[in-house]
Amino acid sequence: MAIFISAFYSVFFSTTAQSEQINKKVVKERILWLVEDKIENIDLLAKTSAETSTASYIENLIIQQLKQLPKYDVRIVRVTAPRIIKTLNINDNVCVANRAVTPERKEYSLFSDPQSFYLTHKLYRFNAKSPLLRELFNAEGEIKNLPSVFRALPKQIMGIAQDVSFGNFLDQQIKQINPANIYYRGGSQRVRALGAMLYKSRVDFVLALPVDITPDEVQKQLLEQYTIADAPPYLIAHFNCSKSELGQGVINDINKILAKVYQTKDYYQAHKKWFSDKQLKGLQTFLAENFSEKRYLEPTK
Repeated sequence: MAIFISAFYSVFFSTTAQSEQINKKVVKERILWLVEDKIENIDLLAKTSAETSTASYIENLIIQQLKQLPKYDVRIVRVTAPRIIKTLNINDNVCVANRAVTPERKEYSLFSDPQSFYLTHKLYRFNAKSPLLRELFNAEGEIKNLPSVFRALPKQIMGIAQDVSFGNFLDQQIKQINPANIYYRGGSQRVRALGAMLYKSRVDFVLALPVDITPDEVQKQLLEQYTIADAPPYLIAHFNCSKSELGQGVINDINKILAKVYQTKDYYQAHKKWFSDKQLKGLQTFLAENFSEKRYLEPTK
């Protein structure tokens, strides 16, 4: 009888231990992957071609590869831009893509290696009745700084996207502009809406990435664009996760995936659509000078 009881408990505890080990194996860390609820992101997970969208294609690629890792349960959550900041602040299992690094964001979150590169923001004007004052420009034909434009034109309005960062350099200049000269556009269609407002003369200027300004052939003839002096030549987008042990682990895995993605033809093609040959060569030079230990864009021979 004692032998039977001993054997029973041995089998019972052995089975229990195996069950616990199995349970441990199937438990995955849940990652809440935030996707801003805007029209450009509606078909994010369908962007399986490098020709569609630089950031969205690379984001989808990273999401799919993270899902293949046995330790993560990646859940897509659509939220508004303001909710992204709050959610990153209060949760330890949150990630989001396509974010610029700023000192404020580094206080509460972690950033990956570069996700993608954009030609930096330009100041756009449409169907202007007179040229801008010459004193607003430097010798290279660049706008000296954004605040000077609106000191010279105190009644004019610049439209910009709400709840986004333009990179630390331009963010600081925007803070120096009288709020009365700025119209912030939010909502799920803000990118397209800002372009429409510019073409309909509802704002005098728009500050935007060139990739977001898509005039038709007629509009191109009346569209002016200006570079801001000393602005970084590129806005670099990154993956951004909670400042936690789990967040750091996800960032580490994203960086490992990116290191392989950088070498692919698709990564090159994803950028090539939005850069002229000259601009692409400039980007390659920039990367060689600033990220010499990595090969982000290497044309396939």
